[in-house]
Amino acid sequence: MKKKGQVANPQQYVALYIFLIIVILIVYILFLPPDDRANLLEQNRTYLYGEEDPKDLVTVIMTEEPGRLSNIAEDEIVKDFPSFSLFTRTDATSLLEFDSLYIKKSLFEEQKGNISFFIDNFENIENFVLSYSASQKSGILSITLNDVIIMSRELTTASPSPLRLPKDYLREENRLVFSVSGPGVEFWKFNEYALENLKITADVTDKTSQDNTQVLFVTEKEMDNLEFLELRFVADCREPDVGPLQIYLRKRKIYDSVPDCGDIIKVPPVDGNRLVQGENELRFTTDKGNYLLYNIETKLKLREPLFPTYFFYLDAEQFEKIESDDADINITLLFSNSVDRKKGEVYINDYITEIETYESDYHRKINSFIREGNNAVEVIPKTEKLDITELKILMAE
Repeated sequence: MKKKGQVANPQQYVALYIFLIIVILIVYILFLPPDDRANLLEQNRTYLYGEEDPKDLVTVIMTEEPGRLSNIAEDEIVKDFPSFSLFTRTDATSLLEFDSLYIKKSLFEEQKGNISFFIDNFENIENFVLSYSASQKSGILSITLNDVIIMSRELTTASPSPLRLPKDYLREENRLVFSVSGPGVEFWKFNEYALENLKITADVTDKTSQDNTQVLFVTEKEMDNLEFLELRFVADCREPDVGPLQIYLRKRKIYDSVPDCGDIIKVPPVDGNRLVQGENELRFTTDKGNYLLYNIETKLKLREPLFPTYFFYLDAEQFEKIESDDADINITLLFSNSVDRKKGEVYINDYITEIETYESDYHRKINSFIREGNNAVEVIPKTEKLDITELKILMAE
């Protein structure tokens, strides 16, 4: 007997047809350029223009101008500082003025003169001088400073020479005592001095502008890869008029010398272990003269090359909106033209997204890539160069 052939179920043909369509679509999507694939899957959409979930309130979280990026990374990072001046100024200043003082001594009477004065900022004052005139004078005039006799003689002129007050005998709180000798055997007489226009002057140095502090910021990635730091600058000054220039990095001295004025000064390399991640204070100071420092440049030498990294910050409120899908975060790259092929990778924290397009811009929704607080973006070219006119992080609500 001959068996009859079985007739296939039509539903089996439909299922096979659908399966083949799905396979073809998957293969088609996999072979699309990353940028087109992202657009097809709606990975780039932030709904800025009133679509099914409109988010038209756009906030610029970060904007940078990377410029031309090469696929050969740099093994050094240069950071410049603005020009600034360091200077000290010394002026003759009056510390004390006293109108008049009368002293007298006889056999039965003695009248001394006392003047007290205070010195603030003692370490910045030099060349203390006492000046006065004597309208009446007889006998030996004695002057003591803090119980030390600094003068004892008879004045022969109404305008005596100024008297220097030794700094070794001075303190913050001081006392001058004026006295005159007695008449001796002529006991019926008396000696006296009428001193006028008493003045204490000194050279006071203003050091409020002798310091300047700059902040060198080192990222985590730079710190992990840092070998040493180089510092160079140019000093505009006059060598006979200036004192040594000191430079401190995080309160540790790295330079102490009178620089060659007008030449490029290179500070010996500083080991990377002296720096920390984040802010590093770079302090410049001098005790004498005027300096104008310019072309100040620090160079971080790296063990391995790095590509440029950019940072943006999301506070708790912004992050909560993104997590709850009330806001979107979008990265946008604007290129210099729509002719060249752009190929590269964008690292957003620990995630990677690919760029492959001829368009003049690239957009990508990155909600799932970000975190609360600091976020990092690194662009790595895969073509010989990548000309990025602007890199933006946008938040749409």
